[in-house]
Amino acid sequence: MINYIKHTEIDKLKWNHCILTASNTLIYGYAWYLDIVSPNWDALVLNNYEAVMPLTHRKKFFLSYLFQPFFTQQLGVFSKNESQALLVQEFLNAIPSKFKLIDINLNEDNSAEGLKAKKNYLLPINESYKDVYAGFKGQAKRNIKKAKEQGAYLQALPYKQVIDFYQKHKGKETKGVKDKDYQNLKQLYKICHKQNNSMAVGIYSTQFGLLASAVFLINGDRVIFHLGTANEKGKKVGAMHFLISSVIAQLAGKNYFFDFEGSEIEGIERFYKSFGALKKSYFKFKRNNLPKVLAWIK
Repeated sequence: MINYIKHTEIDKLKWNHCILTASNTLIYGYAWYLDIVSPNWDALVLNNYEAVMPLTHRKKFFLSYLFQPFFTQQLGVFSKNESQALLVQEFLNAIPSKFKLIDINLNEDNSAEGLKAKKNYLLPINESYKDVYAGFKGQAKRNIKKAKEQGAYLQALPYKQVIDFYQKHKGKETKGVKDKDYQNLKQLYKICHKQNNSMAVGIYSTQFGLLASAVFLINGDRVIFHLGTANEKGKKVGAMHFLISSVIAQLAGKNYFFDFEGSEIEGIERFYKSFGALKKSYFKFKRNNLPKVLAWIK
């Protein structure tokens, strides 16, 4: 039986064990992650935490709705057994009717009828760096060479510096993200750093200083490109290609997939493809049961 459980009643030890042992485990699904990006989240739980689904909710005026938190690409149903379309549909049907508006992302194993596919890109890096690099496209190789010619080098950074750099150079392009969301991100990275499952790095050149920076989350078999950008000079000299290549070089040969987190923007998608990454779909679930008089609320 699938039960709706309010936040205060969730057994977070059992929850985290389910996420840890799920065949489709993702770092976004852990209780500590959800506590930051969506405080007071509720849940759907199958029997004794055999499968779970977080319900990340907000209230606008008097209406409760489900939303996808910022910096959280995929959620949905997590299960110890490989998720099946029937199980996913049962979870979606079990979402309480009080959530009149739903706009959330499910994960790669949550395919079900009527869901919209979204693009993610994954690159296996379990071979040597030489072998992984051989799969890079011409654009990536040219930009890596260009960055090296500028004397670019990789250096560890404080997480706060990466966030501040992102806000400065890309914040205006990231619609809807507020200062509170960036504060949440700082708290999130503080926990990730303590758990030793993340890294924050930047690309410098002697002449131009910091050119690009990024944070990567490492969980299960994934290295997730979670937050990153380059400034204008960094874009011109291929700093982000060099940054990702440098991180792959450090982690190559281990049983990881490099997860680019995907994009529907053509230029960003082309950037991911330049590393030889392969498309992997995840899924969006939308439902609007608002009265017609309230249809303007999105």
